[in-house]
Amino acid sequence: MKILFVTDLYPIGNEKIAKALYYFVLEWIKQGNEVDVIRANFILNTKLRGRKTVEEKIYCENGVKIYNLNFYTPFLFNVYNKLPKGFSLKKYDVIISHMPAGALMAQKLLKRDKIKYVNAVHCADIEVLTKRQYSIYFKNKLKEAYKEADYISARSPVLKNKIEAILPECKDKVFTAYSGVDDELADNMKEYRAKCLDFLYSRDLNIVAVASLIKRKNIDVIIKGLSELKEKNFFLRIIGDGEERGNLEKLTHKLGLERNIKFLGNIERKKVFKYLMKSTIFILLSERETFGLSYLEAMAGLNIVIATKDDGIDGIIKDGVNGFLIPSNADDLKNCIEKIINLDNEQIKNIYREMENTINKYKQSKAAMDYLEHIK
Repeated sequence: MKILFVTDLYPIGNEKIAKALYYFVLEWIKQGNEVDVIRANFILNTKLRGRKTVEEKIYCENGVKIYNLNFYTPFLFNVYNKLPKGFSLKKYDVIISHMPAGALMAQKLLKRDKIKYVNAVHCADIEVLTKRQYSIYFKNKLKEAYKEADYISARSPVLKNKIEAILPECKDKVFTAYSGVDDELADNMKEYRAKCLDFLYSRDLNIVAVASLIKRKNIDVIIKGLSELKEKNFFLRIIGDGEERGNLEKLTHKLGLERNIKFLGNIERKKVFKYLMKSTIFILLSERETFGLSYLEAMAGLNIVIATKDDGIDGIIKDGVNGFLIPSNADDLKNCIEKIINLDNEQIKNIYREMENTINKYKQSKAAMDYLEHIK
């Protein structure tokens, strides 16, 4: 299959951009498909996200041709002017767009040539479709893009429910397109079954959180919740960096938890996996999470996962079955951890067993293949 992938959420070089979509593309190529990427950047949006504007040109990385296009207006004019002469959609079997900028760009491309079109739903799309500040232009244009799409891929069960409620007329063409965990990581789960036995006898609270240190990730809630444990016998590693790091370090000092909490900053993905293999519990109580690949990666490292109820990973994590779902507040976190500590041995074994079953369903190769199978 020849795929044109259109989004502003695709990394070039060493950019610090979430890589879930990048992994989809690499896996599709590995499976014998051809993929070109149009990275459609609305400059104002790029600046609001705190990203640098990347030079407008064609990049070739990992077997992928990337047309990096920068727009000062929200795709109001002829978008083909920025593409090489003779560029045509007709060479592709399908155009897949992700994020609002990708959808608006794809819609403009489709004005000239009609091919099969799949539009994806992220949290950012739901915000554009529901918040008042987008009602003048973006909301209506994004609705048009969804209505014109042959299929709509929701990035999680939660987002599937939301888009169906907003656009009930599109319900019949919505499917869920999960991300998947690295196959090698998933296949090595059996090596870490000893962790289950260790936790049965020790109940060690060796905790890790992996996230950008920004407000909506609610790392402060984790710190406050852990501080309320009756016996502060825990160790928390926080992996990631961001504008909130200073405030979080001050909070840690204020609560007298310097011995319990360590900030590791940004580290390589392979090193993150090493920490996940050593920890026993993974906590991330972020809001407006599109999916949350880090939850699956933590589960593949046989961490008991605590996540936010009614957010991205809800539906894959089932409360009390293969992990725990709670509201994002300190009291509920404290209660959840105490509940985990007091589970009997059979309950613990069942959770570990279900975690392994879940990961076997959500491998990266299978997720990428399922995505295209829906389209085919």
